[in-house]
Amino acid sequence: MDISLDDKSPLIEPEAKPRADMVDLRATIRQPWFIPAAVVIAAILIGFWPIIYVLPQVWTRAEGYYSHGMIVPIISGYIIFKNWDKLKVMPVRPFLPAIVPLVILLLMGLAASETEFREAMSLCFIASMILGTWVVAGGKWMLAVTPPLLYTAFMFPLWDQAIDKYTNPLQVISTDVSYALLQVIGFNPLRDGSTFIYLNNFVLNVGAPCSGMKLLLSVTAFTVFFLFIARLGLWGNIIMVALIIPFCLLMNGFRIALIGIVGNIWGKAAGTAFHDYSGYIMLVVCFMILFKIARWLGWKD
Repeated sequence: MDISLDDKSPLIEPEAKPRADMVDLRATIRQPWFIPAAVVIAAILIGFWPIIYVLPQVWTRAEGYYSHGMIVPIISGYIIFKNWDKLKVMPVRPFLPAIVPLVILLLMGLAASETEFREAMSLCFIASMILGTWVVAGGKWMLAVTPPLLYTAFMFPLWDQAIDKYTNPLQVISTDVSYALLQVIGFNPLRDGSTFIYLNNFVLNVGAPCSGMKLLLSVTAFTVFFLFIARLGLWGNIIMVALIIPFCLLMNGFRIALIGIVGNIWGKAAGTAFHDYSGYIMLVVCFMILFKIARWLGWKD
């Protein structure tokens, strides 16, 4: 008996080939770095869970100084993404002897968590991520990802001592700047030498949260991000860094002056509402201005 086959409908379908953009899970598990990576990630998560757990609270606290922290991991990941073409061709060679200093750091982190020493926990966490990369992928990978991993320092409560030391001086300077701006605009403010500024229908009290320290930390984080990706050269980098403090003082003084203007014209409720949201608005404005400055200094990407 003759059996005719339709060429367009084969009895045996060809084996489906994996797409290029799909992850081959079995092949990934067989990689020599998979088990070290799983062990290192689990050890870091378990060892530093006390500091990981409190980070969202640190970032979202109403009167806190780390509201920029929630975007720092995204920025750090973006820096790695921008360099991925170079990273993906590097050989991955696990270096297991680096487990020894990694274990020491994990133990130090556990000791710091017992005493609630947040700065020490944060530093040990960052160092553990760097050493963990050494264990999993080798020295070349560790050196390549160290800058973006160090950048994560901006999301940790590492700056509490600097905040305590410099908040009051910045508070006074921000009051001076906003007072001068209000004078230039023509609002005829009064001041008795303190951090209070008196307008006709509104009183500005430049407290510690309005000192500009929060803005200074955020702008510093933004500036370092631009230095990583813009490749401005020596003088461009020097200019960007030199602008940080005067730029923050001017912008924070301008924000305080605007709060006074809004409160003086539209009343206390309007001034208070603008105070609550102006900090976030100022962060966006500062980011855009820094972006324009980086472009002006030669950032072409």
